[in-house]
Amino acid sequence: MPPPTGVAAHGRTSVIADHEITNSKAGAWDRLGSAYWNRNYDGGPNPAACAQYLEGLAAGERVLLVGASTVALARAVLDAGAELVVADFSAVMLAELENLIPGRAEFVRVDVTRADSRFDGAFDLVIADRLVNRFVRAELRSALRTLSAAVRPGGKMRLSYRLGLYERDEAVLSEAARRGVLSTVFDEAEFDVDYSAAAEWLGTVLPPHGDIPTHALVDFYVARGREHRIRTGELDELAAQDVPRGLRYETAHLPVPGQGDDFLLQLTRLA
Repeated sequence: MPPPTGVAAHGRTSVIADHEITNSKAGAWDRLGSAYWNRNYDGGPNPAACAQYLEGLAAGERVLLVGASTVALARAVLDAGAELVVADFSAVMLAELENLIPGRAEFVRVDVTRADSRFDGAFDLVIADRLVNRFVRAELRSALRTLSAAVRPGGKMRLSYRLGLYERDEAVLSEAARRGVLSTVFDEAEFDVDYSAAAEWLGTVLPPHGDIPTHALVDFYVARGREHRIRTGELDELAAQDVPRGLRYETAHLPVPGQGDDFLLQLTRLA
């Protein structure tokens, strides 16, 4: 995949910045940076989950990893001898990961929730860890279009997701209900949460994330804004609507080992 105009490159590393990033959620990850993995907090998949993501991957195959915060998964791809492209809308997260694996991957600053054809048919494997839980529904639909289109015939897309609410959601919603402000934090009809509405008291109910300071956690979750939670069967319904026409595929939902209510949406592109 040749780099488009506007790429600065050295070795195998390139940062594409030819599209302006307008998604406000990027600021949350710019603020947190490498604290996501450097403050005794491991936000990435465990070794068994990494192995599940990469099952069947052969050396030399091309992998798109969406989300520069998943350090363990990036390293697992490289250890498997595959070619790695990391995409993220946060310049800080990309730079932090590049510092850990300099010269070993391409780094692409892009918002996959915006229509983008640069990746079409370019990858044997497309992976992301719980990325879909950080979108609103419209963003999720756009991301499904972009990422499914990036898969070559015979390749796979594997996206993990949490089914239903997170444990921290339960704690936040319980406190919001106690305060009489549940509807400001939780849109039951859309099945969306919005921690920004709980900014004043969020730090009293958020669980610890390693040594990340509480004020930094509050800033992070508030900046992430509104997020959609996934209902049973919803991803298959959206795939039927949003996978590009003419792309033949089949899906499976696999339990993620050691991660409770997490599942892996596996989309296999048929030849």
